[in-house]
Amino acid sequence: MFKQYGQAPPQIRAILIRQLRRLGLPTVDDKRVTFTIWKSRPSGWSVAEASDTSPVGSAFAFCQVIITIDPSSQVSVVREVRRQQIDEAVPKITTWSLLDLTDVDGDGLPDVILQGDAYENHWLEVHSLRTGSPRMIFSGLGYYL
Repeated sequence: MFKQYGQAPPQIRAILIRQLRRLGLPTVDDKRVTFTIWKSRPSGWSVAEASDTSPVGSAFAFCQVIITIDPSSQVSVVREVRRQQIDEAVPKITTWSLLDLTDVDGDGLPDVILQGDAYENHWLEVHSLRTGSPRMIFSGLGYYL
C-alpha cells in the first residue's frame, strides 16, 4: 500500500527541514538529518519523518518531526520533539518510529501507526486521517526491558 523512496523529494525535504529548524535544528546540521517518507498510492496521503542526532560536546542533541501530507499537499504535524540534549544513561526523551500507513478502522483512508519509545516505556499510537488532519484514535502503553 505504501512505497518508501531512497531520497526525499526536494519539496518534502524542505518542509521537514523547516519544521526541524522551528524545533531548534541549527543550520549547520542539515546534512545529518535522516528522512523516511511513505505514500499510500490509493489514497494520495503521505507520512514523512525527519530526525537529527548531533554531537554536542561529549553528549548528543536530538530533534524529530512526523508530518502527514494530504492529496492537496496540505501539511499537518503528527508528532514533534524539540531539539534537546540526550542523557545516554537515562534518556528523558520520547522518540517516535513509523510502523505503518494503513486503514486500521475500515473507513477507506490510511491511518498512521507510530511506536513511541521513552527509556523503558514503549507504546503504540494510531492517528486517523478521516477529518483531514491527524487525530489520535488509539494509544496503548506497554513496558519491557
